[in-house]
Amino acid sequence: MVSLEAFSELLQVLYSAPLQQEQWQHFLDLLSKHTDSKSSVLLCANSRSALSISAASGGGVVDQAAYNQKYAARDPFRAPIVRCSCASVVQDEDLLPNQGLLQTDLYRNLLAPAGLRYTTHLPIAISIRRLECVTIVRSHDQGPMGDDCNRLLNLLLPHVQKALEIRYVLGVAQHRLAGAEAMVDASATATFLLTRQGRILHRNAAAECLLRQSNALTIRDGILTPSQSRFREQLRRLFHAAASPASHHWRATPAQALSLPRSAGSHPLQLLASPLPPVHRSRSDADLVLLVTDPEKPVAFPDSVLRALYRLTPAQTDVANGMLTGYSLDDIAFLRKVSVGTVRQQVKSILSKTGTTRQIDLIRLLMTLPQSAAAK
Repeated sequence: MVSLEAFSELLQVLYSAPLQQEQWQHFLDLLSKHTDSKSSVLLCANSRSALSISAASGGGVVDQAAYNQKYAARDPFRAPIVRCSCASVVQDEDLLPNQGLLQTDLYRNLLAPAGLRYTTHLPIAISIRRLECVTIVRSHDQGPMGDDCNRLLNLLLPHVQKALEIRYVLGVAQHRLAGAEAMVDASATATFLLTRQGRILHRNAAAECLLRQSNALTIRDGILTPSQSRFREQLRRLFHAAASPASHHWRATPAQALSLPRSAGSHPLQLLASPLPPVHRSRSDADLVLLVTDPEKPVAFPDSVLRALYRLTPAQTDVANGMLTGYSLDDIAFLRKVSVGTVRQQVKSILSKTGTTRQIDLIRLLMTLPQSAAAK
């Protein structure tokens, strides 16, 4: 039987998680420990970010990079979880009966090689804009989740929902606070003003955020430096190339680009360095401007942009966000409590208003909309 001490420990860590991101891994570690399971993961998706594992218990039992890159888009549990009407813990057999999990690529190529067999799911937030779920994975030897652990998980479920809602509210609050700084740091692209040696003279709010979240760039003694030492010479050459020419006969030259690798499973950062004209160099002492983009950073735009540019109705805006979240039309219909035919008609109207003819063209168009620093 799961003890009161275990439940209290889980709650204590869980309610600190919205304020400290690393605590989510700690919580998932404890969840695996107290349910005697191999691993626990937090799965998230929204209209700006595809389904992915955003946190996982330690040990690397589940190949997070492989899941995010190859299997998230075709996770066999996604549609059944969306349609699961009960707000309680569910087992894989409830979602994919008759050993349906064993017939999927997810099991054959990802779970089975790691010795994993049984899954238990805690649906946290299922809406047209958000999908959040904790999945616990067990081995053949461990077997399905026992009754005691299921009771613990059902007790935990409303608390996990509350903790994730706190995280969401905090994200909105942080965005509103950042709005006060938007007059100075209006660009959503991370931007640095640097000397040719890489010394930072100015960085905007997006650059500050990048430095906090990225595992590719850091600051040492005021110098922008790769986290991995083997790339330092490449970055140094980029700065020197972009800082030339320095004469008064300055002419615009093509920007210098560099793809800066990160840890396994993350796409490289994209660096674009351009020289500053002499007049700006003399005023700022900077030699170049460096723009850094993260291909994995969610593309964000407010609903008002869709309405202003394409006159989408609130319902059509919801459908567009659902498509960006990665939901199928059937999923969108289920979540909006309308027929699939209604959703198809709304998609047809969206295509007409946006001047596109296919859903893939619509998605590409939406991804080019003006970006903001908006939180989720």
